[in-house]
Amino acid sequence: MAGRINEQDIASVRERARIDEIVRDYVALRNAGGGSLKGLCPFHDEKTPSFTVTPARGFFYCFGCGEGGDVIHFLQRQQNLSFTEAVQVLADRVGVT
Repeated sequence: MAGRINEQDIASVRERARIDEIVRDYVALRNAGGGSLKGLCPFHDEKTPSFTVTPARGFFYCFGCGEGGDVIHFLQRQQNLSFTEAVQVLADRVGVT
């Protein structure tokens, strides 16, 4: 997936890159019930977990700092990447070409 990234490739990355697997590379998550996972937010200092991941919806949200989004946004924030760079990293990981 070199050059310009089209909407179909972005949609494929969002569908195939499981947010819980990506977030687990950076955050220890535990079951929070109702299909959600919870952990300490990687974007601000906290002692009580307020960072929630909902794999079925493909989103994360922190009730402490208000940061939220999809798997692409998470990787952008976590690794300080541009949108295009984050999509490329995820595409390489999940085999979208």
